[in-house]
Amino acid sequence: MPYQPAWFHRLDEILETLRGMESSHLDRQAVQKLFGVRQRRARQLMAGLPGLRAGNASAVLRLALIARLEETASGGVFQWEINRRARVVDELDRTRRQLAARRVRIPAAADVEDRRLRDLPGDIKLKPGELRIEFFGAEDLAAKLLELSKAMANDWPAFARAVEDGGQEAAAARSLRLANSLKR
Repeated sequence: MPYQPAWFHRLDEILETLRGMESSHLDRQAVQKLFGVRQRRARQLMAGLPGLRAGNASAVLRLALIARLEETASGGVFQWEINRRARVVDELDRTRRQLAARRVRIPAAADVEDRRLRDLPGDIKLKPGELRIEFFGAEDLAAKLLELSKAMANDWPAFARAVEDGGQEAAAARSLRLANSLKR
């Protein structure tokens, strides 16, 4: 894909400014300022548009410039570039969030890789329908969730029994409580 103008992402803002102007013509310096370009690019933007000429100076019709920019905005190249920029911005945001998360160091016990359900500390409580973790900060919570996930991975049958045994009785008790509350 060929180079796309740096002002493409500001096209809506440029059009809004042009529509709000009272002047019927724009000279090169006004185009330079509006688009944030240098003299040569301003002349290229003005090329082929109707306007006035006085010696070396020229000015283009504001409405003609608006029409050209509206045509550009509706074109496939412009739409592709706008979508590309949005994808790049989204990817950069996602990467920044991931990088910030990767910088966090989770304090973990040396034997965390071998953690089993029976080895979990007392501040991690697990029973059917409930998980309770006592923690004192984000890193402490992350460390305890890491321990729990390792225990789950290393001892799945015990984990499944801990959260599912009695699960049917708990569901029946919840249904009974719900039914009683609806009767009131």
